[in-house]
Amino acid sequence: MVLSQPPFSYSAERIGLYALAGLAGVLATRAAGTWTDRTGARRVVLAGLAVAGVAAVVSGWTLTSTVVCLAVFDAGLFAAQVANQSTVLAIDPAAPARFNSAYMLVYFVGGTLGTAYGAVAAEHLGWPATAMSAAVAITAAYWHRLRS
Repeated sequence: MVLSQPPFSYSAERIGLYALAGLAGVLATRAAGTWTDRTGARRVVLAGLAVAGVAAVVSGWTLTSTVVCLAVFDAGLFAAQVANQSTVLAIDPAAPARFNSAYMLVYFVGGTLGTAYGAVAAEHLGWPATAMSAAVAITAAYWHRLRS
């Protein structure tokens, strides 16, 4: 989806806000790490997924809130990622590089597949359906983590 072309016709400044929204995830990592150390990874993963899921649903309703929703979405997913990585590294403290490499491989392959799906979905289904698809995927991850 090209934001500078119709139907959006966003300015370069407004498109830049979308990139800036990604910084929320970076800022969330420190707090998520501290919270993970205090309360455990499971709680942080569930909270991060819940926050990201709500942001995905809300972003599907109105484009005017999309930048804020993307910032919240990113923060939630980064929080969950930090907690998940903590869990993976605790599997075998003697081999953190091996486990982190496997985790990051799965993380980036999943991210690549999600991005590819998102691009196709946005073009063929529109933004609301794409946002709801993200919310459904996050809900599935939430329920899986809740049961494990």
